[in-house]
Amino acid sequence: MKKAIIMCMIVICLMFGMIGCGVQADTENMTDIFTLEMQIGSPVMTIDGEKMSIDEERGTAPVVMNGRTLLPVRAVIEAMGGAVYWEEDTQNVIIALEETVIILTIDAASAFVNTEEKTLDITPCIINNRTMLPIRFISENLGYRVQWIEEEQKIIIAKEI
Repeated sequence: MKKAIIMCMIVICLMFGMIGCGVQADTENMTDIFTLEMQIGSPVMTIDGEKMSIDEERGTAPVVMNGRTLLPVRAVIEAMGGAVYWEEDTQNVIIALEETVIILTIDAASAFVNTEEKTLDITPCIINNRTMLPIRFISENLGYRVQWIEEEQKIIIAKEI
């Protein structure tokens, strides 16, 4: 099973590497910092000042379970410039951004970041038919800073780009 996961990660990395070869950066519209803000219970996130839905299909909002924030991450990862894939048969979520691939499995206490196995402090789960994933683990392993503002129940994810 581990060999299959590692092979899948390598294939995805190679695919993203090939896709990126023909892309030319638009330096006029680049910002120095990517900032994403979201609030527990709100289905809306703000990316660099622009509001958008976290889960357009169902209006799902971030939730806190066992002190960790979980949410459907597709819109967040795509806003960062990455991609999210779902493997129904294995219940795996594959997240790819630049040269990093993260594989999480529903109800599993570990995940793979590239080829390194890491322990999660909360397992990915399905709530109301939505795959809910730990945003701090994912963001930090993609190189982003995560800030939690308790009194506002707000999450801020940022990265210099």
